[in-house]
Amino acid sequence: MVAKADVQKFFKTYEKIYNDAIAGNADLDDVGDMYSTGFVSVTPAAVMVGENGQQLKDIMKKGFEAYRAIGSRRMTCVDVSVMPIDQDHCVAEVNWSGDYERKDGSPVTIDFAINYLVEQRDGDLKVFGWIAGDEQAEFRKHGLM
Repeated sequence: MVAKADVQKFFKTYEKIYNDAIAGNADLDDVGDMYSTGFVSVTPAAVMVGENGQQLKDIMKKGFEAYRAIGSRRMTCVDVSVMPIDQDHCVAEVNWSGDYERKDGSPVTIDFAINYLVEQRDGDLKVFGWIAGDEQAEFRKHGLM
């Protein structure tokens, strides 16, 4: 079974890599190492599939630039719960707290959860998918867009 403590540690590493990226210090190889060879993204806007590689790195780079542009300052992994699927797979519900700065300089914190599909392969954890809510609507609601 995928151990909860390992999944929690994985997402603390994910948090650090994410925060480095929104600070403009992205190591896109580190970002790519968090993901499996293929993945699925599910949001209210679309269901998409992709492969890990240069295309993912390019998409992630643009994504981090967009987050910086709307005032993203820091993401904190608040809690991780794990629902096993089988011996090598689980769903990790990750509760995040995001700190942002509006265009007028005022701070805002947005709390949200994302469900990640996680696999354990050769002793390493990798994200092979995620299911997220409508972050664009949340950003608009809080005056970031």
